[in-house]
Amino acid sequence: MVRSMIAGVAGLKTHQSKLDVIGNNIANVNTWGFKSGSFNFSDSMYSTSINGSGGNDLAGGSGGRNASQVGYGVTTGSITTSFTTGAPAPSANPLDCMIDGTGFFLVGNMVNGSFTNVQDSGLSLSRIGIFSVDSNGYLVDDIGSYVYGYALEDGTGIPEKPATANQWTVKNANVTITDANGKKEISIGGVKVETTKTDFKEQVQDWIAQVTKKGGNFEGFTISLNNYDDAKNPPTVNLTITSNKSGEFVDDPNVQDEPGDPKKITDAWGNGNNTTAPQGGQAADNFTQTVIGSNRVPGVDAVYSDELSAIKIPTDPDTGEAYKIQSYKINEDGTIVGVDSQDRSITIGQLALITVENPNGLEKTSGYYYSIGPNAGTVDHMKPNGGAAGTIRGNYLEMANVDLANEFSQMITTQRGYQANSKIITVTDQMLEELVNMKR
Repeated sequence: MVRSMIAGVAGLKTHQSKLDVIGNNIANVNTWGFKSGSFNFSDSMYSTSINGSGGNDLAGGSGGRNASQVGYGVTTGSITTSFTTGAPAPSANPLDCMIDGTGFFLVGNMVNGSFTNVQDSGLSLSRIGIFSVDSNGYLVDDIGSYVYGYALEDGTGIPEKPATANQWTVKNANVTITDANGKKEISIGGVKVETTKTDFKEQVQDWIAQVTKKGGNFEGFTISLNNYDDAKNPPTVNLTITSNKSGEFVDDPNVQDEPGDPKKITDAWGNGNNTTAPQGGQAADNFTQTVIGSNRVPGVDAVYSDELSAIKIPTDPDTGEAYKIQSYKINEDGTIVGVDSQDRSITIGQLALITVENPNGLEKTSGYYYSIGPNAGTVDHMKPNGGAAGTIRGNYLEMANVDLANEFSQMITTQRGYQANSKIITVTDQMLEELVNMKR
């Protein structure tokens, strides 16, 4: 009888624990991204009343006896979390987004520099994409934690921009360096000058200094070169020629350039219609002309890092300050794009999705965060690509995956189980009372 009372008490406690889980599920039915829990029972320890024995060999192995065991009730087997994706709910905030898949966002405190090891980062996982940009230009969630993803590689993601003057650009202009008659010559875009330098960058700078010298055909123009690449054969640089004033530059292409007359440089070098070269050189090839007020200077496509870092609005190389973003959009591949005050499309970064081998090995912390527990298995990061980790749906938030019909059904059966266990205690108490009364 004592064991029956112990079993009844264990049943009450365990059913109460299940009701706690059910109550938490129902309470969070309108919590963004909430994942419902499931309570599983397990029978408790047993005591053996009669030991089992084998059969009699002389009787052909028959006549054996099974063990007789009496249990001590029920206990908590496990509490598991269902990580199925909740229904999407539209949002008016353009930075709100949800994960259509099994992945997680990576959020938390600031981590200096970039990294690849998620488990050792000390950061948390989240399913809720309520994002905004703070005063320092960082992407944060509604708790204020930084959101991590893939930043732009240096020198990429630069948008096109309106021309401020007439410009001509040669990308990857071939550079030829030769030794002739004991003199070293460097040729860029078909224009040759002598140089005394041996370093590649210094040779290019020597070229700029000589073709832009005062009184020459390049007076009134600025020449700039960047993206030096002397590993190629032949080496290349990016070449840009910019007029120092706007307006019409084109003169009669048949008229010979004179020193101090910068206007004819447009016909001598750059418009693709004239083969006459300044200062006796050859005409440059593959120029594209940009005219003020009508065209734009070409941008540089975005290339993302493979390492993780806090997502931040990038710096405009022209101003040295962060781009002034007016509106935002998040694409399916996690790329965050903004439109600045000049109506340019600005690539900001790309959200990372975290994959977890055993999601039930995660441990819930404060709010809606998960910490990576010791049983989580392999944890990795990836760019949203439509795989198991999923894609990003902008302007949506994920609703809780609570099934109210199932929860209410579970609540009813749990209530009845609780009542039945309480009845065991009542009946056991009555039997003990009868036993005590036998002494009278």
